[in-house]
Amino acid sequence: MPWEKQFDETEVLEKATRAFWAGGYEGTPMADLLEQMGIQKGSFYATFGSKHQVYLDVLERYVADRYAGTGAMAAADSPRFELEKHFRWIADDAVSDDGPMGCLVVNAAVEVAPKDSAVKAFVHRTFDRHIGLYRRVLDAAKAKGEVPTGTDTLAVARTLFALVLGIRVLSRAGMGRAVISALRDQALGLIRGNSAAGA
Repeated sequence: MPWEKQFDETEVLEKATRAFWAGGYEGTPMADLLEQMGIQKGSFYATFGSKHQVYLDVLERYVADRYAGTGAMAAADSPRFELEKHFRWIADDAVSDDGPMGCLVVNAAVEVAPKDSAVKAFVHRTFDRHIGLYRRVLDAAKAKGEVPTGTDTLAVARTLFALVLGIRVLSRAGMGRAVISALRDQALGLIRGNSAAGA
């Protein structure tokens, strides 16, 4: 009789996401991963092949979920407003109950990418995509006169992304709301063409 999966792949990948997010890649032994995913070893290997592959699958799903809808920012009536709202959400998320877990991709960049070429390539693609998104939104805002015409949108996009990384890493380190809010305000200021801004 052909082997059939007895579980929902989306559901078990969500459980794997929570496991890796909480414990990291190295800090999540196979036995713990299987227990948290709620599947048997045979089913795991037949479906995913390896712990490394399921980690890559988790990262891909995480990014797809996080990017859902972000492409609409550049097409909005006010791209600048949408980008500002995006940064307020990032700051609020960083100080939420789940905030100390950080961003799964940033965690992967720090823990796994330096010694894993596949994860490193994934992280680089994701970071480039993120910068590209910010640049497209800033270009759209500039075309609508919402940011100064002389704005170097690539330079600003890179700096905004660096601030995102800072927010995520400082959140992971347990820094408080005041520090996160200060970085958010720097981002808002850059979006508006100033050096800083209030909330």
